[in-house]
Parts: sequence; C-alpha cells; structure tokens
Amino acid sequence: MNNSFFYGVLLLSFNYNCAEANSQEFAANTTMQDSVYVGQTHFSDDVVREDDLYTSIIRVDKQSEDEYVLSIQMILKKESYFVSPNAKRDFSGKFTIVLTDADKLKLSNAIIETPLSKEENDKREGLVNFVHKNTNYKQTLKVLSKENFEVYGYIQFTIEPRCSLEKIPFILSCVDGKLSLKMNGC
Repeated sequence: MNNSFFYGVLLLSFNYNCAEANSQEFAANTTMQDSVYVGQTHFSDDVVREDDLYTSIIRVDKQSEDEYVLSIQMILKKESYFVSPNAKRDFSGKFTIVLTDADKLKLSNAIIETPLSKEENDKREGLVNFVHKNTNYKQTLKVLSKENFEVYGYIQFTIEPRCSLEKIPFILSCVDGKLSLKMNGC
C-alpha cells in the first residue's frame, strides 16, 4: 500500500509540474504574439491616403438628425511633422479642412485635436504648435439642405521635413438624408 501511495503522489506531482511548465510556456508565447505590431485599421468607406511620411484616414459618422462628425486620423512616419490647426499664427501649411459649398454643408465649431499639440520654440518660426505624433481630428458638420447634394472638400497641410504642401481631396455626398464620404480623384 505504501508503494502505491508513493507512486500516486509522485505521478500527481509530475503531472502538476508538467502542467505548470506548459501554462508558463503558453503565457510566454501569448505575450510575444500580443506584442506584434498591428497596423491601423479602417472601414471600406473611409478615405485613406498612404504616403512615405504619413497615412491619413478620413471618415464621417452621424451624430444627430442633421449633424455629422468628420474624423481624420493622421499617422506620422519617419519623424515627420506638420503645423497644428491650433497654432496661433497663420501659416501657409497649417492643417486645415476646406469645403467648397457652404450653402449645403458647413463646418461647425473648431477642430478638436487629440492629443493636443504643444507650443514649442522653432528657430525660424518662433512659437508654433507642431504635431510630431499620431493625432486624431474631429470636425462637426451641419447639413443645411434637405436635397441630395455633393460637396467637394480637402484637408491641407505641409508635411515636414519634405516641405511639400499636401492636399487630400474627398467628396461628401448626401443622398436621401444620409451623408457619406468618398475619394475624389486618385
């Protein structure tokens, strides 16, 4: 009886140690898989612009009967940056949203920037708000017309250090009271 008891305890402890090692190994593998970089995701009806220095993802979402939110996600690459819409002075390459037809659709309130850029001292420009990290922008849109329409628009900014003026065109289309977004051009 003592031998059976001894072998039973030995077998039980062996199984416990094996199970413990396997779960630790599983946890280590899970941690390594979870830490793998996963790129940005977007919906099929978003306007996406890929560039060597940035990726922009633009979308529109309904908020109320006649209000929508235009969301712009700016993903920066290779230490690129641009001037924030919150910069106090006027810059020709400041991040802006432009719509062509203010009779049918208007921009309401200021652009919301998350995270907020911080004012810094630039040797050439003085105090300026540069955006150095991935940032999201939200702009409220107010629909002013009950008719079907298309409004052309674009976001514009100068991407540094390339110093090129970027325009990302899009079309806001309202059909049967529903506003949607599509790419304009290539």
